[in-house]
Amino acid sequence: MDVLQEPQPESLPTAKPFIGRTVVLRIDSQSAEAETLISDLIFMRRLGVRPLVVHDVNDRTTGARLVGMINRVGGEAVAIDGTSAGTLIAASDEDGNCKVRTVNAQLMSLLLEQGYIPVFAAQGAAISGLPMPLDGDEAAHVLAAATRAFRLLLPAHHGGIPSDDDGIIEELTSSEALDIAAAGGLSADLVHHLRAAAHGVRGGVDAAQLLDLSGPHAAIVEMLTARHVGTQVVSNVFLSR
Repeated sequence: MDVLQEPQPESLPTAKPFIGRTVVLRIDSQSAEAETLISDLIFMRRLGVRPLVVHDVNDRTTGARLVGMINRVGGEAVAIDGTSAGTLIAASDEDGNCKVRTVNAQLMSLLLEQGYIPVFAAQGAAISGLPMPLDGDEAAHVLAAATRAFRLLLPAHHGGIPSDDDGIIEELTSSEALDIAAAGGLSADLVHHLRAAAHGVRGGVDAAQLLDLSGPHAAIVEMLTARHVGTQVVSNVFLSR
């Protein structure tokens, strides 16, 4: 039996913690072109995992393409943004940046519970009701926290956060992640993704991962093998059992 075509939870013990939980994928233009992205999203839904895709608001063409491709191969995807049902209410901060102020996750939770794959454009609504563009990373970590996601996946095309020995750092606490982001040694994109990962886990996400989402089946490797891919960011608090 091909577990990718007919996933059976009992044959995939490493996937059991994901079942019934949300996985938020923050995609960019490169990861959106991954050959296995659509099949990975369909695999998750058939397994009982709840994927939520977030893309930049100026990438609506990519979002529409993903929705169409998912629906053509048997999934049920829906394009949505933060103006729907007041999902994300935003306002400008003192620097003029659009920031999320309130979250209403009811519609998103309903779509996920009913088996839909939301493809979310990073846009919120102002108090006036007019649309406001949002940072894609912020939208992703806010939605991940609001839906109590099990994982928040963010793109890192070199595979994660580089370590001093030319490898990849396997795990960071949220405090360590924010310290590294502030240290000034990473690209602007990685700093942005790393901060989103830290804020996501501080908001209640079980773990966030920075990984090369353009690689084959990158989004589901952990479900298949229990192997963490890229750099995982976790909470500072560890509770003994």
